[in-house]
Amino acid sequence: MITLNAQPQRNDKEPARSLLSYAKGDVLYRQDDHADCWFEVVSGIVRTCRLYADGRRQLMGFFYPGDAFGVDHEIYKASAEAVTDQVLAHRHLSRDALVDDAALQRALKSAEDCIFLLGHRTAAERLAAFLLAFGERTGAQGEIALPMSRCDIADYLGLTIETVSRTISDFVRRGLIALDAPQRVRLLDARRLKAVAGDAPDADDADIAARINSRRGRPNPECGTSNQSR
Repeated sequence: MITLNAQPQRNDKEPARSLLSYAKGDVLYRQDDHADCWFEVVSGIVRTCRLYADGRRQLMGFFYPGDAFGVDHEIYKASAEAVTDQVLAHRHLSRDALVDDAALQRALKSAEDCIFLLGHRTAAERLAAFLLAFGERTGAQGEIALPMSRCDIADYLGLTIETVSRTISDFVRRGLIALDAPQRVRLLDARRLKAVAGDAPDADDADIAARINSRRGRPNPECGTSNQSR
């Protein structure tokens, strides 16, 4: 972690906001640490993960430029880690800024997006919605480079890595996406992918979604269970 610059408080004793640089895999804070500050992503992507006593990991969310995280009360409920090769983040020591700043709204929006994504029932719906949301958040046009591993994606979506891999292969076979590399995805048919995700604005798209999901057989039994049983 590197401190690039800081803005002093009025008493000049401690910086109110610091711009910090992190390398991929660096920990910004750990689960159960004292929550004495909050963060705002400037560039790169951050993930938050919660570990349980039995060794299970729950990936709570991904945070993109402009997102605020670490707004927990008293202690951090999850650890925060850098996903991309370089992450720049503002560390705020004062929580007063959350009252007047749009950062709190962005933090709430991130939580709402996560709830919405996990509300999709099948593995195909979840993965399609994730790919579309990632492309939108990063501004990717037709081709997206996923910096997170398939294991991260699986943990985030509440699936197994095998299910994620099978679903990606299924999307490729159906001509929805193409893989230029394991982590580089081209969206070949965004309209049909939106239909799979359940975002079908008209009857034609709804029919497409019904046909695609019916080919996958019965609803995915893995949804709604723990990762260990999935």
